[in-house]
Amino acid sequence: MTIHKTTQWIDAFIKKKDQKSKKEAFRLQQSMLSKYLGEFFPAVEPSAIQQHLLQHGLFAADISENDWQEWKQQCYTQAVEKMYLKCKHSWKGPDTDIFIFPSNETIPELNEWFNGNAGLSFPDKLFLFLQKGAARREIAALVIHEYSHICRLHRFPKAEQDYTLEDAIMLEGIAEWLVRKMVGPSYGNKRVSLVTDKELTRLWKKWIEPNQQVTRGNAKHDLIMYGMRGAPKNLGYIIGFNVVHRFMKAKKCPATNLLHTNNENILNETSFHLPKN
Repeated sequence: MTIHKTTQWIDAFIKKKDQKSKKEAFRLQQSMLSKYLGEFFPAVEPSAIQQHLLQHGLFAADISENDWQEWKQQCYTQAVEKMYLKCKHSWKGPDTDIFIFPSNETIPELNEWFNGNAGLSFPDKLFLFLQKGAARREIAALVIHEYSHICRLHRFPKAEQDYTLEDAIMLEGIAEWLVRKMVGPSYGNKRVSLVTDKELTRLWKKWIEPNQQVTRGNAKHDLIMYGMRGAPKNLGYIIGFNVVHRFMKAKKCPATNLLHTNNENILNETSFHLPKN
């Protein structure tokens, strides 16, 4: 496990961007990310690295020095490391690289639904985007959510382009269930809640059954996961959480077992009928 010294990177960025225009700061941020993260994203263009991180909550390039200094004083590394090591030991999970950055607190949806915090996980690395003053329980919830993804991706590896809508639903459902179990029912994605068996079955038949095996490259994948064009907001997360909630209510197994249970067995053990392909 390595928690990288991102505060030093941003200190250098802040000094260099002084008096620069917004456009120049944007290019400088791209250069910084490429310099320090390029080796972790081989064969990926610097602009693509920056854009991907910005889309998931990375701080804007025009962050003020005052906001940065306030964020830096929080010293989040210890809280992240403590929660990560607890999860790694409990779940018998893999080592991973961890990068902690300020979040973009100007994004309304991020503030409204996630308390200004966000994360991004890959099979071998984890990014945390934290707001100024992020509470310890918020940090714990974010680490649990993102690291559970890494554990499951490690247990059931695939080529990135082969991950399906079903995989994404299970990833997010497990993560949301673990957050609520370990931190409390008020943490996690605020749009996720329990629905009745009747409503869950209806949503599954309408949205998931015809699209269960579509992959990330298919436009329907994100449409269903995040909710667009008639699909309820965060639909994939809602369905995943409800499926996992029913599975764990029936099985009452440890979190490690849940992380190591394949999609088919989770779906087969739920307390209502889900159509099979």
